[in-house]
Amino acid sequence: MPRHRLPGPNGDPRAPRRRRRGPRPRHGAYRRRDHPPPRGRRRHDDAPRRRPREGGRRRHDRGRGAARHAGRALMPVFAYRALRASGRAESGVIDAASVRGAWQALRARGVFPTDLAPEAMRRAGRRVAPADLAVATRQLATLVAAGLPVADALEAVAEQAGDASLGRALTLARGRLGDGEPLARALAASPRVFSALYCDVVRAGEASGALATVLERLADHTEATAALRARVQAALTYPAIMTAATGLVLAFLLVWVVPQVAQLFADTGTPLPLATRVLLGIVTVVRATWWVLLLLAVAAAVAGRRVLASPAGRARLDAMLLRLPLAGRLVVRAAVARFAHTLATLVASGVPVEAALDVGTTVLGNRALIKAADAARAAVRQGEGLAPALARTGIFPSLLVRLAAVGERGGSLAPSLERAARSYEAEVDAAVSAATALLEPILIVVMGAVVLLLVVAVLVPIFTLNQVVR
Repeated sequence: MPRHRLPGPNGDPRAPRRRRRGPRPRHGAYRRRDHPPPRGRRRHDDAPRRRPREGGRRRHDRGRGAARHAGRALMPVFAYRALRASGRAESGVIDAASVRGAWQALRARGVFPTDLAPEAMRRAGRRVAPADLAVATRQLATLVAAGLPVADALEAVAEQAGDASLGRALTLARGRLGDGEPLARALAASPRVFSALYCDVVRAGEASGALATVLERLADHTEATAALRARVQAALTYPAIMTAATGLVLAFLLVWVVPQVAQLFADTGTPLPLATRVLLGIVTVVRATWWVLLLLAVAAAVAGRRVLASPAGRARLDAMLLRLPLAGRLVVRAAVARFAHTLATLVASGVPVEAALDVGTTVLGNRALIKAADAARAAVRQGEGLAPALARTGIFPSLLVRLAAVGERGGSLAPSLERAARSYEAEVDAAVSAATALLEPILIVVMGAVVLLLVVAVLVPIFTLNQVVR
């Protein structure tokens, strides 16, 4: 038996049964005086303090701690560099209780570690861009469809990943897969990289035996979501830049130019025009009370954050957002597009409608819509169809309800939901493009008018002062 093998709670496993005794700590303050330490034979310490000792309410189950301490003593993660028997280099992360355990696990995989150290990365990791995740998912689907084992496919995609967090998450999933876990559970170990929707779709693909097809569908869904978000962000970029540039110009005029002009008039004794006096008064008030304004801004930000953090406040804000004349309709269409696309992906992958609603509800992003989706899910759980359950809420658009009804009657629910998602995505794109096309000239006119008023308030006094000097 190897010397490094850990004994059980009865002490040295090689000692005769009648001589086995419980392990004692090595620290002298905790050793009983009437039981001196044995000589000539090594003893072992008690279990680490982060794991509770065995008592009347629990047993020492192999490889597990007490359930009440779940998550407090996670198994360490080790980063490694290694060589395979073929000479090919390999790097990644692996879960193990110690450096020796990590080394043995790597040797069991047939790799020879050259560098092994604890990994400082948190389990949660950081979020990955949807575009990078979509590319990795499509590569994984291509390799699996070509007949490559899933573990090797994960390793290949991890080596080519452009995002470091994504590469580490894929490597961690490959290690868990080698330990016998299914792919969905291995991916779920990195929740900030692979969402619940992602893992549920992969789980459905594993159960149906069509993992490559499901991964292709998942890549399409991720790319569509990323494209919609990118289009909205691109539409809002130009107005944001214009607003920031105008703010900088205004700040320069108010803080630097206007006081200089006022000082010139004060030196000559010439009265300032009305517009300049009003502007100078605003600057004076802001300079005198800037700390009060800063405190008010911080207090408003803290109060707003608390309101958004509370369920009741967030629900009221989301309900108000849906009642806005133009923005409310756009918010509903964008959320329903994500909702329908998610349902279509899950249903097409073999996930039941009730379970698909559980995941689809999380992508809505609006508490009022989430509440309506929860009511529809409860109705479906009672045996009602998806279309009447959505119609009963009174908040989902009629097109989604009608297409869902057609799909349920014809046995093609997933294609019908996909058509609804594409329709709403096109509507959102058109609305965003129209709003951007209308917003840009409005911003230009408003900002130009503000800058013109400021310039006039500055230039008119200068011209007046020039005439006085002449």
